[in-house]
Amino acid sequence: MCYQIFIEKIGIMIFKIKGIYDIVHNLDLKRWGTITLIIIGKILFFTIILIILEFIFNRGVRFIVRRIVNSTHFAWDNILYENKVFDSLSHFFPLSIGLILIKPFFNDYHTIIIYLEKIFDILFVLIVLQFLIRVVNSIMRIATSENNHQTIAVRSFSQLLKIISIIFCILVIIAILTKNDLITVLTSLGAITAFVILVFRDTILGFVSGVQMASTKMIKVEDWIRIPKYNIEGTVIEINLTSAKIENFDKTITSVPTYDLISTAVTNFEFMRQKNIRRIKRSILFNIQSFHFCNSCKLKKFQHVYLIKSYIQKKQKEIDLFNKERNIDININNLNGRRLTNIGLFRQYALEYLSQHPKISQSETLMVRHLEPTPYGLPVELYCFTNTSVSIKYEQIQASVFDHLLTAAKEFDLEVTQVTKKEVLKKW
Repeated sequence: MCYQIFIEKIGIMIFKIKGIYDIVHNLDLKRWGTITLIIIGKILFFTIILIILEFIFNRGVRFIVRRIVNSTHFAWDNILYENKVFDSLSHFFPLSIGLILIKPFFNDYHTIIIYLEKIFDILFVLIVLQFLIRVVNSIMRIATSENNHQTIAVRSFSQLLKIISIIFCILVIIAILTKNDLITVLTSLGAITAFVILVFRDTILGFVSGVQMASTKMIKVEDWIRIPKYNIEGTVIEINLTSAKIENFDKTITSVPTYDLISTAVTNFEFMRQKNIRRIKRSILFNIQSFHFCNSCKLKKFQHVYLIKSYIQKKQKEIDLFNKERNIDININNLNGRRLTNIGLFRQYALEYLSQHPKISQSETLMVRHLEPTPYGLPVELYCFTNTSVSIKYEQIQASVFDHLLTAAKEFDLEVTQVTKKEVLKKW
């Protein structure tokens, strides 16, 4: 019984093997193999011809264009040559010849002709895209040779044009692959409009910001700006469609969204730098307990100080006349009548010192004023402008002014407030 079952299984296996052999025999693998080798050979030969044509046309176009560029005195044609705009044009010739040769080469293979024509159509689209991008890059480089407010608009338009070109070429390639016209593809994209807007939100905002900055002349490349929101202060080195790069004074680079340059508070110091001035706005804190009236001995001492000598004489005559008209005896009580104070004389001395300082601008606002008293004393603020905006020179001038005034305060018996270790320990 087992022997019969084993014989039957072997017979079934032999029958199956014979069936497979018949199928393979009917397929005629030798014929198909020969056809495949012929197709592969033709494709390789066709590719080699295209590579040779590409090499010849590319070298020829570069040679001719280089001769033309060297014979002219324009800068724009050099930029077009450096950005390989003419190289993109040279690709059209071998592709056009290849498209013509497809049917003669593969006359008996209709399916291969269809696929190769699609491939060539896609290659044409990609070459057009490459050509457009290189032209846009060249135009942007020509138009942005000078850093001005129009530069931002040119950069924004250029980058937006490149994005639109890429999207359009992708849609054309989809239309080629799906055998649909471009309108049908665009119609099908209507359903994902919200998704597209969400994806390109920063791009849209950046483009609007670039146009607004160019039209209002708010910010341009190489401007010195400060953004309090991000605690950034430095020089703008690039403004593109989506972000702006700022070189901080510690030589680090910070990137912020372009839209933030118009949506948040930004301080632009460029106008100050163009006028070549820079503001000093700093105060000295004095101990109020060191303030007192100046007696005749003190006034005689200060009358020899040339900066306030004329001021003391003029003010003293005014005070004496005021007290005399009202029969006020200032010797009875210090509170009787009007009198000069040491803090008032120091304030006038600081004002005269700034007025005669060669590095302080006399055409801008210049004043020495009292601020609101604090628990630590009375701040006396210096408000003036240096006649330079260079940071190193500005800091030197500011330091020189305060070195002198802090030392001169002692001559007026004024005490500069300084928090001691005991006072710090009391707080704790």
